[in-house]
Amino acid sequence: MSSLNQNQNIGISVSICLFCYTENQKKVLTVINNEEPYKGALILPNKILNANESLEDVCSEILKYNIGNSNIYVEQLNAFGKLYRHPNGRIICISFYGLINLEKDKVILNEKSGASFTGLDSNIDLAFDHNDMINMALKRIKRRMKYRPLGKNLLPDQFTMNELEGLYASFLSKKFDKRNFRRRILEMDFLREIKKVQRNTRGRKAILYEFDPKKYKNYSKTGF
Repeated sequence: MSSLNQNQNIGISVSICLFCYTENQKKVLTVINNEEPYKGALILPNKILNANESLEDVCSEILKYNIGNSNIYVEQLNAFGKLYRHPNGRIICISFYGLINLEKDKVILNEKSGASFTGLDSNIDLAFDHNDMINMALKRIKRRMKYRPLGKNLLPDQFTMNELEGLYASFLSKKFDKRNFRRRILEMDFLREIKKVQRNTRGRKAILYEFDPKKYKNYSKTGF
């Protein structure tokens, strides 16, 4: 292996695609870029990796700074290294992705960084190649949803079938027949019906469900 060229001047950054489900749509954590190029544009939270830092250290720092909580599980997504992805020079970005539950996980959005959860049900335009990162992360989540349950990290402890359907419809970008969705979900047998109901805006009663922890965990490991 040849020795490293000290004059290569290649930078490495870390970014995070952090998704939530709220107000009946999927959202991603964004911040406002505070420097050129693209000053004032929406971007994913990110940070340059220093020589004495691990990728995990930087992920924790990004989360702590922008949402006040570093105890969020994230997975490595991919490396983004197109030659001219960053106007300021050669910077390779290692992207991570994760899910957060805004009702269960403590979140304090950093006003200084402009941190907010931006809706994805309509197109958004992020600077650099951050849209590519979001799209790749969503494709990864879609693939997993086809053979593993999703919801425990995104929904409240108790939820209606309509809320679960809305979650799947949003992340899979498709509409379901309500009866077929209900039948297929109940056949998987990882939900428990709760002995109480919730009234919707029309005053109709809706049955509440919760995930069966043991069966949910088993499906998460083995798949449907």
